[in-house]
Amino acid sequence: MRRLRSIRYRIMCMTFFLVLLTVCSLVLLANQQMEQLFQEYLQVQPSVMADMTMGAPEHLFLMSVHRSLLWVGLFFVLVGLLMSYFLARNITIPLRQLSQAADHIRQGRLGQTVTVHAQDEVGQLAAVFNQMSVELARNEKLRREFLANIAHELRTPLAILQGNLENMIDGAAQPDMARLFSLQEEVMRLNRLVSDLRDLSLAEVHQLELHRQPTDINQLLTGAAGMLEPLLDEKNLHFEYDLQADLPLATVDPDRIRQVFYNILVNAVRYTFPDTTIRLHSWLEDGEVWIEIQDEGPGVAEDDLPRLFDHFYRTDKSRSRQSGGSGIGLSLARQFMEVHGGTIAASNRSSGGLIVRMGFGPL
Repeated sequence: MRRLRSIRYRIMCMTFFLVLLTVCSLVLLANQQMEQLFQEYLQVQPSVMADMTMGAPEHLFLMSVHRSLLWVGLFFVLVGLLMSYFLARNITIPLRQLSQAADHIRQGRLGQTVTVHAQDEVGQLAAVFNQMSVELARNEKLRREFLANIAHELRTPLAILQGNLENMIDGAAQPDMARLFSLQEEVMRLNRLVSDLRDLSLAEVHQLELHRQPTDINQLLTGAAGMLEPLLDEKNLHFEYDLQADLPLATVDPDRIRQVFYNILVNAVRYTFPDTTIRLHSWLEDGEVWIEIQDEGPGVAEDDLPRLFDHFYRTDKSRSRQSGGSGIGLSLARQFMEVHGGTIAASNRSSGGLIVRMGFGPL
């Protein structure tokens, strides 16, 4: 009974039934037509064949013809049975493979793929399944890395808070203002990290609330750069502005876009070489406002460029959180640009350094 519920046997039975019905109909029709035509042949010239009647030889001839038609019909029925079996088998084997691969994914063994043998609908289904399976495996890997990185980012400030509080409770350390101020900094760092993670998760599912208003993009860029001016003296850096003056206003959330510029500029300041220039360029092209930030640092390896905006991804795996930030600044920048309908991309300069280009529009 279980086999009868299989799509293979249902296709086979349906195809065989159609073949059987067709062959039986043709055999019955041929038998009737043969007998009728033979009778008409005997009566075609009554004056000459008046005494010709259906005798034993005639009946023997008709029986021989009927028997031949039955054998031919039986042959085609058997051929139809075999053809329907192989047809159903060829259709259902890829479906069985898909079912087995899907069951493996259900059990947690991601990345399962099936071999695509044809370009028909089943082959297209297999190709889509393979793409889905690869994406699921990749997303699961990213999810695990994301959780591990979150735990790592939270562990350090929590350990600092716990250690200092235990020392103060045990009397090993006094709760002076310097120590309390250090604890407050760790709490503020935790708050920023949690807030960034929340914004990142909301942006990824397109549920981040935006307060759009007509905004001068040049003003946002110079404002974000101004916040980083005190950091430039440490490496003897300076900003070089090349901003188009007549840019149209863009309808964006100014706080989110300012954070985008700030995160990109922080990354540029952190990794550019000392005694160099960070260039800020804006222009209007085909109704779109474009922003470009260029540094003179070491750039990024070509293999790392596609993942530069991923969560917690660092091109230098040995870089610590203190020297490399939380690892979600660039990811936040990409998500904020995408929820605004904009674009962001990074590329290496031919002369060395990184170029980050952002587009808003069309306006």
